[in-house]
Amino acid sequence: MDLFNGAVGSNQVHDFNPGIRESGLFWTQPVAGDSLGVELEAGTASLALDDLDEEDYHDLHNALIDGPSDPASVSFEMRWQAIAKPMNVTDSVHRFTGRFRLCAVQIEWSATAPGFSFVSDPANTTTNVRSVIGRERNGVFFDE
Repeated sequence: MDLFNGAVGSNQVHDFNPGIRESGLFWTQPVAGDSLGVELEAGTASLALDDLDEEDYHDLHNALIDGPSDPASVSFEMRWQAIAKPMNVTDSVHRFTGRFRLCAVQIEWSATAPGFSFVSDPANTTTNVRSVIGRERNGVFFDE
């Protein structure tokens, strides 16, 4: 989750993420199974987490080099609702296939770090450019 002071670009002031694991995997962390709900046939999904431990790297460059960070936590609730019929996408050259649905999404989130706190506007004010939910297979899983 990122925060900018003004327009997106060089104005980033907070970059909340779990960091980079020794394996090189980044921006990914395990969460409790009951925090995620997905009903692909119904076209709905939700993710809700409260006080998730993160680091505030302050900007993208610092996060990518695993630079200095401050302890932080984030909470959020996200809800997806399909607004279109399912679509199949396959790219055999790049070994990718999936079935997806365009969605409307609502997000509400907050963050805290030393000397800082943020609370987003209510979920019903979310502006969404493009979101999808679906199931995909790629790489070594492509042929399964």
